[in-house]
Amino acid sequence: MKPVRQPGPIRIDPAAAHLRPLELDPRAFQSPLPVQNYHMIFEDEAIGLVVGLWDTTTMQEAFGPYPTDEFITVLEGSFSIVDEYGAAVSGHAGQSATFRHAIPVSWKQEGYLSKIYLTLLDPAAETPQIASAAGGVKVLERGMTSTAEGTSGRVVFRNDAGTMSVVHRIHGSAAIPAEASTSHELCRVLSGEMILADEQGVVHRFGANDHVFIPSGAVVARKFADGTEAFHVFVKA
Repeated sequence: MKPVRQPGPIRIDPAAAHLRPLELDPRAFQSPLPVQNYHMIFEDEAIGLVVGLWDTTTMQEAFGPYPTDEFITVLEGSFSIVDEYGAAVSGHAGQSATFRHAIPVSWKQEGYLSKIYLTLLDPAAETPQIASAAGGVKVLERGMTSTAEGTSGRVVFRNDAGTMSVVHRIHGSAAIPAEASTSHELCRVLSGEMILADEQGVVHRFGANDHVFIPSGAVVARKFADGTEAFHVFVKA
């Protein structure tokens, strides 16, 4: 049997997405039901990975374990994650954030919000019992590493299972020959430019605030302008 060829880089373009309404369970909220929509970009059912776009109106979710490990970028609006003591961690448009699976929290917001998201939930795993939300939500900031660290960057999030990590990097000028990706990868470019060439030689350019998803197994050549800053989310396939 021939191996299945994976698609090349998938540009995430919110303006081109066609969102579909979600059916909501009133028991999942401690507020009146909001209106929520989503657009799926990529799914790997075997490992419980989903990449997509999501929006919602004003709401507050029921308090309980956060349903997945997650990385997001807020496109519009703002949110607060409320812990067991009523303390909140907040984020707003333009920021990225990470969430640890099963921390006891409630998502709360006023007004409209839209986001790009990557969620990971092993379909065979049981929900762990986590007593505290402390440190479980991180709003990611720029300038978290230095050019002296090169392409290794800094791990700013790793899930408990060790299957998902978020790395902040400031790239030096580099050209990496075409090779098959060994993991799923979502990248948000913060500044500079990243150029990807797929297996057919088609060139894809990504600048500040662009997002791209690279499936595991996709053959991609990479080139970075000196000083390009990015968040890279790696998920083991």
